[in-house]
Amino acid sequence: MPLIFIALLFALPVLDIYATLRFAETLGVPAIALFIPGLLFGVMIMKRETRSLKSRFMGAIQSMSLNAMVFDSGRKMVAALLLLLPGFVSDVFALFLLLIPNRELLPQTANAGATSSASAPPRRTDTQVVDGEYRRVD
Repeated sequence: MPLIFIALLFALPVLDIYATLRFAETLGVPAIALFIPGLLFGVMIMKRETRSLKSRFMGAIQSMSLNAMVFDSGRKMVAALLLLLPGFVSDVFALFLLLIPNRELLPQTANAGATSSASAPPRRTDTQVVDGEYRRVD
């Protein structure tokens, strides 16, 4: 089983480069014209997301919760790694990862347009904590 995994690990980039060379031949452009933009875009995303992932991860550790932005930054890092790999197919997969909207930008409630059911309480969007004392009255 490990030999199959190692073979796939080396075969997929080779097949990706071969597919890119064939695609460049079909388009009639030099193959380097398909490799360079992905490499430059991957380096740009990698630099930007390395800084933001570090700060978001430290914030998540301090608050003891993994927020959605940490996962979004991780997804962008995987896309940047795919862009750094030479090949057109890996670049297409990376673009699909980049086209997924951020979780922070999505609406907070899943059923915003639907009627609210009695069993599901409304979600609170604020994170303020009120500190005080209480007394139970029977």
